[in-house]
Amino acid sequence: MSVFDKIYALADQVEKGSTTELDDRARACRATKEMVQDAKALLESVRVQLSEGWHGGAGEAALNSLDAFKKNRDDQARDLEESAKSFETIRDALAKAQQDARSKRADAQALQKKLDHGWHGFGIRQVDLAATWAKDKVLKAEALVLLADLERVTTTYDAILLIEGQKLRFKTGQVWELAGSEKRNDAEIVAIMLRELPGLAALVAKNPELRDALVHKDWDKLMQNPEVAQKIYDYLGFKYNKEGDFYTTGEHSAQSYFGWRDLYDKFGPYLGMHLDETGTDGDNMEFTDPKTGKTYRLELWKGSYGNHGAFGGEVGFYSSDSPNNDGHFNAAQDDDQIKVTQTIYNKGTGEVYFTNDGQGADGTDKKHFWNLAIRTEPGIERGDLGQRATIEVRDTDMRDRMYNEMTRYAAAHPEQHLTVTKGSDHPPTLSYDWRK
Repeated sequence: MSVFDKIYALADQVEKGSTTELDDRARACRATKEMVQDAKALLESVRVQLSEGWHGGAGEAALNSLDAFKKNRDDQARDLEESAKSFETIRDALAKAQQDARSKRADAQALQKKLDHGWHGFGIRQVDLAATWAKDKVLKAEALVLLADLERVTTTYDAILLIEGQKLRFKTGQVWELAGSEKRNDAEIVAIMLRELPGLAALVAKNPELRDALVHKDWDKLMQNPEVAQKIYDYLGFKYNKEGDFYTTGEHSAQSYFGWRDLYDKFGPYLGMHLDETGTDGDNMEFTDPKTGKTYRLELWKGSYGNHGAFGGEVGFYSSDSPNNDGHFNAAQDDDQIKVTQTIYNKGTGEVYFTNDGQGADGTDKKHFWNLAIRTEPGIERGDLGQRATIEVRDTDMRDRMYNEMTRYAAAHPEQHLTVTKGSDHPPTLSYDWRK
């Protein structure tokens, strides 16, 4: 297949997408949202009327059920609006990719015409043949550049599709049906990330300042470049918080796909991490909620990263639909997510280095499955660090189960120097201080 055939085939592939269909899905989300809000208003009206005549335990239980159902409608309406925005983001990205594909196709057709014309009717003189051959090479080189540009167009669109698709697939109810596709498997995710690496490398290679920053491992300098920062955030979820001078993570990073396995900690030292971590002996902070049947895992980390070039801490919360999960936990989603305010400080001096009060979470609720805060500063090791945190959960029952499990773990592992205290019931919180 010639380079021109590859350009046309790739352009055909992009142009098959339907922006109209994506727009229809966004409209369907908003139409369904209006129906949900109408149902909520009707429920509220019915509840007010029933509350005037229902008394006693059964009546109160029924009214509480209506309250829960009304809250569920609020959650659905929010999810539908967010899904509509995701479909519109994908629609706009597809429209841009199709416009770029049409432009590249036209440029390729013009190049091919020049190429055909150059070889048509050239003279018998050797100089004519040499000139035509040289022009042929130049035009084919330009065609290769066009192909590379078009491949970048498709990769950029696929990246947006991956990120927004991840958000859609975590929605529930009717939103799940509207999303309409299976989860990508792990191999697909890795393949897309690997496809993007050459573009990231080219971006760094053509910028002398970025090249120098990479050589000297000046990650802050690299992340100050908007294009580099966006790619890192899209694929790995890391984002710089200027106010606190630390890096944190988004909810829809690649890590949210893979969940958690104990095996992951084994790779830490090979990735330049030297951390204190809970569960190293196989005893983990886990508890089961009888109401949902889910098993939950709380993980704590603190120490140095990047071969001692950075330091910080993490609080991760994961769930499994069954205790028999073969060691795999999913990243906590929806109501399972927790709001964490994490502080990293110096155990010896008491100096507070930074506090992440939920940065990186989507929306304004600051609930996440992973509170991470890392500062790029060498010379601070895990033995220097303490970690304090306040955790807010959905209800007092989950808070009490988490508290009981953390105090059990602390008593079983005195070397961790972990102290846990209950906080308020409204909202349900607990706090801990970890001074290993």
